[in-house]
Order: sequence, then C-alpha cells, then structure tokens
Amino acid sequence: MTVEQEKTRASLAREGIAAADIWTIMDHEAEADVRWQEGRVAALVYLAGDDVAEVAKNAYLRGFSGNGLAPTAFPSLKRYESEVVDMTAGLLHAPAGLGNITSGGTESILLAVKIARDRARVRQPEITAPEIVLPETAHPGFDKAAHYFGLKTIRTPVGPDWRVDIDAYRAAITGNTVLLVGSAPNYVYTMIDPIPELSEFARERDICFHVDACVGGFFLPFVEKLGHEIIPFDFRNPGVTTISADLHKFGYTAKGASTLICRDEDIYQYQGYYFDNWPGGTYRTPTLTGTRPGGAIAAAWAVMNYLGEDGYLRLTRKTMTFMRWLRDEIEAMPDFYVVGEPDMSLIAYASDTVDMVAVGDGMAARGWRVYLERVPPSIHLMLSPGHEPFLSGYLNDLREVTELVKSGEILRKTEELKYGQ
Repeated sequence: MTVEQEKTRASLAREGIAAADIWTIMDHEAEADVRWQEGRVAALVYLAGDDVAEVAKNAYLRGFSGNGLAPTAFPSLKRYESEVVDMTAGLLHAPAGLGNITSGGTESILLAVKIARDRARVRQPEITAPEIVLPETAHPGFDKAAHYFGLKTIRTPVGPDWRVDIDAYRAAITGNTVLLVGSAPNYVYTMIDPIPELSEFARERDICFHVDACVGGFFLPFVEKLGHEIIPFDFRNPGVTTISADLHKFGYTAKGASTLICRDEDIYQYQGYYFDNWPGGTYRTPTLTGTRPGGAIAAAWAVMNYLGEDGYLRLTRKTMTFMRWLRDEIEAMPDFYVVGEPDMSLIAYASDTVDMVAVGDGMAARGWRVYLERVPPSIHLMLSPGHEPFLSGYLNDLREVTELVKSGEILRKTEELKYGQ
C-alpha cells in the first residue's frame, strides 16, 4: 500500500455517528448511482412493479436474522427453501426436487462444475486433467469455476448465425471431458443453445451436462406456456444433469438468490461438502457458503407465492410484447440490426455504418448504463417488465446520439470493454 493510499484509508470513528446522519450520508452517496428507478440500467435490477418489490423487502426483513446454515434452528427457512426448490424443479420438469438456493448464478455454476468434477473422480478415476466443453458464448463463471477447481475449459465457436457450431462442439469432446455446457439463453446473443443435441453427447458418454438458465430459468417456462415455440432446454432432455436459474433476475426476488437443481440423488450427492475430523463436530454444507442469508431465502419464497403462475405469465406477456415493439423500432433505424434471433427479453444491436462504442459513450453521457459487447461491436439490453415506460425516451436518445456520432460531434472515449464495472 502506498503512502497516498494510507492517507485516504477509512478508520473506525471513536464515537458512533447518529442514525439520522448515517441516512443523510447514504442518500448523498446514492446520488451518484445509476438511476435504476428510471429504467436507466438494462440489467442488474429487475423491475416487476412496486408491489412485488414491497413483498420482497418485507419478506427479507422477516428473514433478516435467520441463517440458512442451520435449518434445525430456523425451520421456517428450511420450509421456504424446500418449497422454492420444489417450485423451480416443477417449472424445469425435474424428476425430483433436489437442489438448493445459492447466493447467485456464479455460485450455482461453481457447484455444477464441482459436481461434474467429483462425479468423474468416482466414475472415471483415470482422468487426471478434467475438461469442460462449452460454447464461446457461455458465461465466464465456468472459467472461474475451472480456475478454482482445477479443470480446463475448451470453448467452441459459433457459426455465422451466431448459434453454436455443433460439429465444432462435438469435435472438442475428448476422453478428458467431464462436463458439457449449454445456455438458455446465452447472455451474449440471447439465444437458447441446441440443448437437446448437446446434452445427448453427454448422455452417450455418461458425463454431466449443465444448462446455464440463470437468465432464462424463470422466464422461458412462461414464454413456452404463452404459446411461443422455444428449444426445450430443461430436464425433459435426459442428458441434462443440472440447471442453474437465478431467482433475483426474472424470478424478481431479492438479491442474492439463485437455484441449482439436480436431476436425481446420484447427481445431488456430489453437490455439498462434508467434514468429520473437527473437534467441534461434523460440518456439512449443501452449498459453497457457510452462513446463508435468511432474508434472501424468505424473499424468494414470498415473491414466488405472491406472483404465482398467473403473475409470472402476466409479466412475461407484457415484456415479450414490448420487446417485439422495441426490436422493430431498432431495426427500423437504417444504421442498426439485431444480432441473431433472441428468444426472450434480451437483445444486442449492432451496426455496419456507425461506431457502436461511440454510440455507447453518447448514450452513457445521457445517463443510460450501457453494456457494450465485442463481437460484433454491439449494445446489449436485458429488460424486465418495469422498463416499458422508459423505452421511448431511450429510443429518442439513441436516434439523436446516432446522428451526432455520424456527424463527428460524438467520438468514442471508451478504450476497453469490461463487464460488470
């Protein structure tokens, strides 16, 4: 740490600060945050209505002091988690309600990779350099998991239609492969991977196949119920062994909450951790964390029960309707096209005529949180039901900014594209 950093370090005050002053400081600091209440961020916050937010907040407070690490001490949390897992498993056509609530999609992915690694250690002990085969569009969480758990990722290309090149995917599978991966949908181009074909490769080899439905797990089932034709991505495919689905995305529950659902006990047995050589007694956890915030578990149960199937269908129908309109509006602009064929409420739009990075910088200067993608250079939107009132303003700014970029009045400022910063 430098001398300058040492000077600017915060230190614990000798006397506490009055609560009223704490709120004043926090309100001031929040002024610099993205104005998510105005739909200025197309991700991170999932807007389902004030009523849903209130249910989540109140339920979170009711579970605030609870700890999911100790279900015998907090049987209410045990009930909530069990029922959330059951409801999620039902949506995903799982044969059994086996799984857990996790802290987020990345933890769910980490657990799926751990399951595959540990299962292979038992069934294929000859493998000393385990590998994961996944499309290049799959989430970086798999590389994070591979880094942590000692596996190697083999990423395969997409074709000219931005969908998985099945032949290249198949060719990447070797005797060292212990896990195959598909997304529903992938975050980049928002299309469901060909799960039936990919999962069959895993079934034939008796290895694990994980569907990353962190984005679509609580949206796509209702898209299908509304009559839209989608690629069957869930446990109806016999090769699928695990699925991750984020409650705090299109489940509209409080952060951080995801789910990992396992096909059967043979898979689920590899998910947790058990240690019995400790003076304090045996130690067992079903997820990566020890302490598990009871508020997130309680809020997930409350929101799912509050909305019910009718509520989720209503929100999904609303979102799909305005997304079709938004896509038409963007494609009606001569400079833009939508990448691929999105399966839900995410789109990426690109251009052959204007600098998309400059467009993104121009939109950011007007207060919109912009997510730029590299291939092709594009702007990514992930929209929830509450974004609808703000889309006309977004489109108006987009039209104006595009003209300013074309005239040279706006030039790019961003040099490196980063996710999550």
